[in-house]
Amino acid sequence: MRYATISVTGDLIHHDGTLDWDRLIGPEGKARVHLPGLAAAGWVNDVGLRLPEKYPLNEVGSCVLAALGANIQPYNGQIVLTGWNPENTRLGLLEIAPLPEPVDVLDTVHGDVIKAIAGHTPRALSPSWGEQIREIAAHIRTMPTPGLTIRTVKLS
Repeated sequence: MRYATISVTGDLIHHDGTLDWDRLIGPEGKARVHLPGLAAAGWVNDVGLRLPEKYPLNEVGSCVLAALGANIQPYNGQIVLTGWNPENTRLGLLEIAPLPEPVDVLDTVHGDVIKAIAGHTPRALSPSWGEQIREIAAHIRTMPTPGLTIRTVKLS
């Protein structure tokens, strides 16, 4: 299985092998991060925001996910990116697929985010794109942890 990870230090690493979710994301479980229009999905620890001591904020990964179309919010811990094929559900297969090749878009977006956070303007993009990424990074660093609402369900 081809996949990529973005560490909490911002490193993007490509992998080819078995996905060990407990090792990569954590034993608490994984949550899919929707990347609209892409044949890829992001994966984060399901309770990473509630355990910041164990799963620190992943600023670069959060900005990469936002640049790929995900909801703008903090994502904690290591981020995993895989391929995603929703049509597989209809066929009775898993939606998770190998990350498509080539992965130039992921490499480019990651590099552009790193440059923007450092205060530079990526060569192929406008200065406003870099400013937006810096604003997203500031927002991610300062926003409160999203709340959870648990409701009891009365079965009749």
